[in-house]
Amino acid sequence: MHKQIHPKSLYWGNTVILLNTIDAAGSTNITPISSSWALSNNIVIGLSLNIKAIENIETCPEVVLNIASANLANKIESIASYTGKQPVPPEKLKSGFSYCEDKFLIGEFTAQPSKTVQPLRIQECALQVECLVENVIKRDKHAILELKAIHIHAEESLLKNGDIIDADLWNPLINNFRSYHGVSESIGKNFRFDN
Repeated sequence: MHKQIHPKSLYWGNTVILLNTIDAAGSTNITPISSSWALSNNIVIGLSLNIKAIENIETCPEVVLNIASANLANKIESIASYTGKQPVPPEKLKSGFSYCEDKFLIGEFTAQPSKTVQPLRIQECALQVECLVENVIKRDKHAILELKAIHIHAEESLLKNGDIIDADLWNPLINNFRSYHGVSESIGKNFRFDN
């Protein structure tokens, strides 16, 4: 039997992405997100309007989507309660967020230059997608961003037949009802995202 429910947020989960944006000073900010979908080289992501990533995108409409694998859950958790926005917005302060200028350092991520966009890539992510932001639709407290993928990087060990991702080797990190999961196992709970 089904019961009618009224969840605070209608969100059933998706792949975890570390969204890299760049500010006016040239610093790359990392924002963990998981609201996305893709069709061909068109990608749509959802973000909260009160985060540094939105501010950065308004300055430079270029991003890198670093697609997280399950082994990165602890590194992502280490940056989850930090924001690149200063001062920290009141709603984030209430949730325990602090300001962090360098999430690469806190998360122990390795920065890599991008081929076609300004934000840096994250070496530890086996899949990285450089994108141009083509449209931003602001709705309520969120933004829907339409992206165009212009360069895709993949760890060679995940590939078969040249440029096909081998699904048997790829274990993406999934945000499923506020918990981390890999393809075949539960990894942890109680994380935060800015989207």
